[in-house]
Amino acid sequence: MGRVRELAAKCGVLRAAQFGVAGIVGFLAAEGIIVAGLFLLNGDIEAPSSFAGSPTLLALDVVAFVVGVTVGFVVNERTTVRDHVRPGEGGGRETLVRLAKYQAVYVVGNAITIGTQLALLAAFALSPAAGIVVGAVVAYPVSYVISMRFVWRA
Repeated sequence: MGRVRELAAKCGVLRAAQFGVAGIVGFLAAEGIIVAGLFLLNGDIEAPSSFAGSPTLLALDVVAFVVGVTVGFVVNERTTVRDHVRPGEGGGRETLVRLAKYQAVYVVGNAITIGTQLALLAAFALSPAAGIVVGAVVAYPVSYVISMRFVWRA
């Protein structure tokens, strides 16, 4: 059993799982904003496939993901990478720099997520709330690898 733990630590399995949990927390925040926004805009969380080209849906997605990514960052700072944030780096300026890098990394992940959402809405009239779930799964590996290397150098 010790060998399995050693291998898991070496491969970063626990860190990837923690990153995933933080991502889920941030994603749930974003999903809540999207569902609430769709309900306010449409009176329903479903949307016609023509809504795929809507600037309103795109703006809703962007706002939701800026908030969701920020929530995920805070959770990651407190759990996943707390051992990679050196003393003195938890202060205001350094944290804001890491947050800016994290948001920049997530531009790529969120572009994949939103692109998947809009494609599924246009092609299959899949609810934007459901399309975001599929898109998040597709974007996860890219977001994890780039975040660990670029933001926290872990």
